[in-house]
Amino acid sequence: MERMSSAAADRRARRSHDGRAWVWWLIAAVLLIIVAITAWVGVRGMLAAKELRQALPVASTIQSAVIGGDSAGAAAGVAQLRDHADRAHALTSDPVWRLAEKAPWAGPNLRALSGVSASAAAIADNGLDAVASLSGKLSADTFRVKGGAIDVAPLVAAAPALAKADAAMESGARISRSVSTRGVIAPLAGAVADYKSKIAEVSTFTDAASKAATLLPGMLGDSGPRTYLVLVLNNAELRSSGGIPGSVVHVTADHGRVTFDGQYSGGSFGPYDSPITKLTGPTNELFGEITGEYMQDVTLTPRFDQSAKLAAAMWQQRFGQQVSGVVSLDPVALKYILKATGPVTVAPGTPAATELTAQNVVRSLLSDVYSRFSQPQQQDAFFDAASASIFAKLAEGKFAPQTMLGAFARIGDEHRLNVWSSEPKERATLAETTLSGGPAKSGPGEQRFGVYLADGTGSKMDYYLHTKVALGQPVCSTVGPLYVLQVTLTNGLTAQQAAKLPAYVSGDGTYGVSVGTIRTQVSTYGSPDVEFGNAVTATGAAEPVKFVKDGDRSVAQYVVDLKPGQSSTVRLVYNPKKGKSGRIAADITPQINPVSVTKRTFACDEVVK
Repeated sequence: MERMSSAAADRRARRSHDGRAWVWWLIAAVLLIIVAITAWVGVRGMLAAKELRQALPVASTIQSAVIGGDSAGAAAGVAQLRDHADRAHALTSDPVWRLAEKAPWAGPNLRALSGVSASAAAIADNGLDAVASLSGKLSADTFRVKGGAIDVAPLVAAAPALAKADAAMESGARISRSVSTRGVIAPLAGAVADYKSKIAEVSTFTDAASKAATLLPGMLGDSGPRTYLVLVLNNAELRSSGGIPGSVVHVTADHGRVTFDGQYSGGSFGPYDSPITKLTGPTNELFGEITGEYMQDVTLTPRFDQSAKLAAAMWQQRFGQQVSGVVSLDPVALKYILKATGPVTVAPGTPAATELTAQNVVRSLLSDVYSRFSQPQQQDAFFDAASASIFAKLAEGKFAPQTMLGAFARIGDEHRLNVWSSEPKERATLAETTLSGGPAKSGPGEQRFGVYLADGTGSKMDYYLHTKVALGQPVCSTVGPLYVLQVTLTNGLTAQQAAKLPAYVSGDGTYGVSVGTIRTQVSTYGSPDVEFGNAVTATGAAEPVKFVKDGDRSVAQYVVDLKPGQSSTVRLVYNPKKGKSGRIAADITPQINPVSVTKRTFACDEVVK
């Protein structure tokens, strides 16, 4: 009996030992698998990172080859870049890698690396051949005026390739936008942010290039003559789109050749007894019927499509001519253009003769002119002569194409150029760009607001206005997520300086404000995804904030009076609609002085009454 009990105990001990051994073997196997996966993923991750690092200089090589017309070099670069991107994608997309992406700590880092690799592969596989095919066919010289005209044939030929390249870039940009850096180690997070920023920048460029190739041939008269009004805006008297139309130029574009048919002062149109055409939306409530009664006031509304239709109607009423489109730009845009054309002489051989350069054109047109000429008619004549001289040089092709393309890129980025076409298809394409004017359009993953300023007098005091805008998204436990838009305006003059200004500039106390006071109407447009919450006046709003709905936008509007040296700060608080969010951004009326835009954190007591 004892022997049987002893044998049973031995069997139980062996089973227990065998069980423990099995557990330890299982643990060892799991650890071995984890080590193997870690090694596998670690090695492949390092190899993928190496491939992506090697791809960066190749991208620069391709760019240089395309610009330089080196077709063979561009093709070789594309093949090399595709190899790097595809290998990086393959290294970060196998089943083992996908399994490791679910790990708590390593997962976010692995997903970030695989996301960037997938973005690079999407671009390399689908769009780079199209880019390489443009080598030697499309460059800055394509936009050079030859024989008085721009040859639009290369643009027509390039349009399909640019569309393909743009589609690939947008695909890559869309993938990159989905890459999260939450929980990602700082070095990798920084690299991902840099990649996303660069891809967004290039995607913006290819989008603009593709749209230009689609729009420009037709708008330059490839299929028949087109006529346009060019509104040269005066930012010394602000309007939402930049300034009052000081000069109105009529031009004709025919098979790439642009001719100037006539030029008139903006002040010579109107006033009309009632708006020249019906004002759409709540324009009358926000900006008044004068928007449609004076050419100088058509840009009060940020909706440039409405401004353009009003200007075109005023032109037709006066001359009986319909126009194909309306374009606006301001003297700061002319400054950038003069960097490409070089100096231009205005009114040569007369007492008003002036050499305009990139360094002095803004001061000459928006400040010095009021000291030199006491009569508004003389000021308008000089403004018109300056615009005509610059446009004539452009029409003759006397400019550096590469510099000019850079100038127009900057002009577009700063919203100093607006374009409207009477052709529905062209309007639809323009509506996808910043060239169509406000209200501000939100890009992917953002909520973009509009801050539009308008002079509240008839003076030219906005030459001295300084604007700062601060954006933030505080989270207050009592009210939930918020968007905050803080607008600070400052009168940069001293009382002594204001007293010395010409009456035409200062207003001479005839507009209901004292000499040297800047009166500004501020209209802030929220994105379609927000509703206005409240306004907090830190300093100096002259009137209570009023709230108006303009289509799908919540608008807050108020007026500020600033004596010399004074500042005003108003915080406007918006609530996001349910399920709507994104980084906050803003478009602001282009002005003479640089506008400061910053991101900051707002405390709850700063934004909640």
